Amino acid sequence: MSKKGWKRLKKIFQHRGRKMRGREKQAVLVMSLIVVCVGVAAAVRGNELSQEIRQNSLRESALEQQLEEETQRTQEIQDLEQYMQSDEYIEKTAREKLGLLKENEILFREE
Repeated sequence: MSKKGWKRLKKIFQHRGRKMRGREKQAVLVMSLIVVCVGVAAAVRGNELSQEIRQNSLRESALEQQLEEETQRTQEIQDLEQYMQSDEYIEKTAREKLGLLKENEILFREE
């Protein structure tokens, strides 16, 4: 370290015991204000993020419920499709819509 550097370092340590001057007070005040502003900004942003997390959590729950409902609906459609391909359904439809009968059946109608 050069002589200038040592003198400056010595001067800094000598100022520790004395009272602060106007400029030094202003500097400390400005730094304190900056620290407070950063703290407030961090708290506000933290609150916003917390609210966003809650909203996303609610949205996720709603989407999971919707997914479950759609999965159940898909299963019901697959079951119906399978039933519609069965002999039982084909026979029922032929009787109700086409009026067809099985062999050796007699249809009685009321007038």
